Amino acid sequence: MLEKRMKEIKERKKEIRSMLENDNGDLNLDEIEEELKKLEAEEEELEKRMSIAKGIQNGDISANPIPKPEVRNVKTFEGMERDEILSTPEYRSAYLKNLQGKQLTEVEERALTTATNSAGAAVPTQTLNKIIDKLRQTSALFPYINVSYVPGRLSLVVANAKNAATWKTEGSDGTPADDTVVEVNLGGFELIKLVEISAAAQAMTIDAFEDYISAEIGRQMAMAVENAVLNGSGSGEPTGILTGITWDANNTSNWAAGGAVDYDAIVGGLALLPTMYHNNAKFVMSRKTFFDGVMKVKGSDGQPLFAYNPQDPLGYRILGYPVIIDDFMPDDTILLGDFSYYYWNFAQAPQIETSREAGFRSGKVVYRGLAVADGKPALAEAFIKIEEASA
Repeated sequence: MLEKRMKEIKERKKEIRSMLENDNGDLNLDEIEEELKKLEAEEEELEKRMSIAKGIQNGDISANPIPKPEVRNVKTFEGMERDEILSTPEYRSAYLKNLQGKQLTEVEERALTTATNSAGAAVPTQTLNKIIDKLRQTSALFPYINVSYVPGRLSLVVANAKNAATWKTEGSDGTPADDTVVEVNLGGFELIKLVEISAAAQAMTIDAFEDYISAEIGRQMAMAVENAVLNGSGSGEPTGILTGITWDANNTSNWAAGGAVDYDAIVGGLALLPTMYHNNAKFVMSRKTFFDGVMKVKGSDGQPLFAYNPQDPLGYRILGYPVIIDDFMPDDTILLGDFSYYYWNFAQAPQIETSREAGFRSGKVVYRGLAVADGKPALAEAFIKIEEASA
């Protein structure tokens, strides 16, 4: 029935076309136009009905037509959230071409302007991910600390969860035993990296330029973050683990002054670390401390303390605990702990800006990576220090 009517409509449209081609001025064009509109509408409706009927027969569609998803106008970026715009290829190319000083297309100009009007131009999602990936790859500790990206100041409450549930006699009241709660307040310190390259960067492709600038900024920021996590003073920079924790006999294990790191000092450190932190615990030490100290330590059976896996030459372990070699650790000092209890927040994710004025004479272009971040250890009890005793 549907096919028959569809055939009739097509035949009638052919007749009308023939009539128009051979018209001598006798036809009423308004009537012809009105008839064609009705035929077009009926034809469209029949096509929908035939499509649904065919789908039901094949078993791949429900009797109710599936509503079409909302289509957003990418060329005008109407109806798109700012984060969505930052993820578009048009915004990415606009942002990077703008840094290079290249001319933007109309669509790229609109993407950049729309995002900027929302809350200022930001690094495209893909570029930011590349910077963070490089930071993770370069920094030995960054993958293990607790990282967040919350704008502005951040206040966190961290509990040590030491107090377990307790048994009580039926009918009696339970005794409250609150966990130790620590409030961690993270503000923001500016972290800057300047990258100076020749004006030839303007000739790079978008992909090549993105890879280069994100790698340079990410790698250099990683070094600053790494140093801050361990040694930051808390004044003008984040607070480090070594400087932000009060060390005493309860969280420090020593080997003899003037001597070398020994088995007892390392095992003593493991004994001091509360059990709940052992699952994620890692040793962190300098290369010199590890190769010139720990690697020479032997147990009572004469076997080396560390485990060496020839299939994974960098996968060092001490008594089953992973070892992280870190150039920012002072020699003759070892950290042991669960580094997820060090909290780091980017109050402002890394941004990239450019200036051609600084290199006017040399023809160089300066790119500045700027982030605002803060960090500090949340629970002192999650960390143990092993070091040489004072003389």
